Amino acid sequence: MTAPAGTPDKEQMRRFWRARGEAWDRWADVVAESAARMNEPLIAAARIAPGLRVLDLASGAGQPALAIAERVGPGGEVVASDLVPQMLEGARRRAEAAGLRQLRFETADMERLPFADRAFDRVTCRFGIMFVPDPVQALAEARRVLVPGGRAAFMAWGPREDTTMFRVILAAADRVLGPDPENDMSSVFRFAEPGSLAAVFRKAGLVDVVEEELRLSGSAPVGKPFWRPQVEMSLAPRLERASEAERKALDESVAEAFGEEISGESYRLSAHVRIVAGERPRG
Repeated sequence: MTAPAGTPDKEQMRRFWRARGEAWDRWADVVAESAARMNEPLIAAARIAPGLRVLDLASGAGQPALAIAERVGPGGEVVASDLVPQMLEGARRRAEAAGLRQLRFETADMERLPFADRAFDRVTCRFGIMFVPDPVQALAEARRVLVPGGRAAFMAWGPREDTTMFRVILAAADRVLGPDPENDMSSVFRFAEPGSLAAVFRKAGLVDVVEEELRLSGSAPVGKPFWRPQVEMSLAPRLERASEAERKALDESVAEAFGEEISGESYRLSAHVRIVAGERPRG
């Protein structure tokens, strides 16, 4: 039986993220401020508090696991996990530098978590559930490892056209480099429709499910190529194959497209995300 159209393939996802690991690590500190803006609403939805045991899924270069570890404090415990161990290498260094001994790391498949039943008070995931072949199974696993009354909070992107970085960069890449089915980004927007991720939560047996829509706005000074971290993190494998002329053309295309977002002395930027939270039944 074949998977429905648009369903990510797990081995393809492993290749997808292995190819991006170095770029994500290299730019993680540069994009820390924007990452923090995404972390705070998710941490609030998860009701993170000192002393809790938290599992963070698809932790990548370290966020929001690092921020959560600071919030739970030395009396708590955070496990940062990822399907691709290479994605966690930079996060380990940052945790050690910050002295976050309450943070440890595990390679983990979200559909088959290597943790005991009722091991965590909270499960969080920022921009990871979109890449899982069977999201209902992933949420069922999150439910299994939660204590009764424990809470899961996941974040996913809204429609592509509502987030300036995606709208501009992905369109420019297709114009200059052409389509790339092996590194297709459509999965990123898998839960863009209102209620789609909340339905997965309910199907997996979580209760008191709530969905929050966030529309964030920001700016960047004109003349600063602020988009380069996102270009490299999103397009790393395509850039490796691109010629010097293609890379130059891509940079020019992105800069020209962002020119349409200028207001005064700044670029106007927007982002659209959804946060869904639910609990394991107490019974």
